[in-house]
Amino acid sequence: MTAQPTIFLNCAGSRTQREVRDVLARQGRPMRAYGRTLDAAAMKAAGVADTRIGGLLDIDALAAAMQGCGTVIHMAPALQDKEVAMGQFAIDAARRAGVDRFVYVSVINPQIDYLMNHRAKLAVEDYLIGSGLNYTIVRPMHYYQNIDVAAAVASGRMALTYSVDRPLGFVDMADVGEIVAKVAIEPGHDHAAYDLASEDHKGVELASILADLSGKPIEAFRLPLDQIVAMLAPMLASEPGGVDWTASAIERLFTYYDRFGLRGNANVLSWLLGRKPNGFADYARRCLS
Repeated sequence: MTAQPTIFLNCAGSRTQREVRDVLARQGRPMRAYGRTLDAAAMKAAGVADTRIGGLLDIDALAAAMQGCGTVIHMAPALQDKEVAMGQFAIDAARRAGVDRFVYVSVINPQIDYLMNHRAKLAVEDYLIGSGLNYTIVRPMHYYQNIDVAAAVASGRMALTYSVDRPLGFVDMADVGEIVAKVAIEPGHDHAAYDLASEDHKGVELASILADLSGKPIEAFRLPLDQIVAMLAPMLASEPGGVDWTASAIERLFTYYDRFGLRGNANVLSWLLGRKPNGFADYARRCLS
């Protein structure tokens, strides 16, 4: 029997990659995890036998770690000033290592030039398309997991980072993990780009759904932008020198959501899943159970 090719998880400690990892582990797929700070024992317990430590901007370490792998799944940490370089280095390392396939976790509507994080991902997509690698691009919408259901139920207030009256598209990270794993191992997805979205909701609608499920009154409210920036920018920036870039990216992101919202379409995700994508009520029930 031919051995299954090893799947390389770049930035393996991220939330999305953990979802992908768990799907692949249930299928018994061999994986190799890579990242700056990973717990090898925890990875092994989760089904990843091989863990490598290294930086996302260290192309030599990346290429060495990718040796012998058949597929790379790449994503970058959120809102990074060096995200384009991280993507290009991963692509170049994959070519150097002789990897056959490259799956890139991008973002919905990367062509929105005003959004700095979207613009960065579009540049990585552009580089990947011209790389000569067999590639698949997945473009997830805003995650339901960014909503703290337990805190909302406990406090009676749902904290959101954008206007509660603007529609925003969402997707369940569990569905994204299922699809990323699917396109990594299933033939027929080369040179494709898939938008992954479920439902669109205003914040007030999300609060109403959760109130019905929990039996408790819940009010949606928008956190002040300066508070969001002060909280997130130092945490997300890769280094102190990148805080201002990350702060600007956050300001633009949520200002855009305030003014325009961001909507999606569930048709592609429904086709890939073979079922209706999970909605907010499905996610909330899991959190409440």
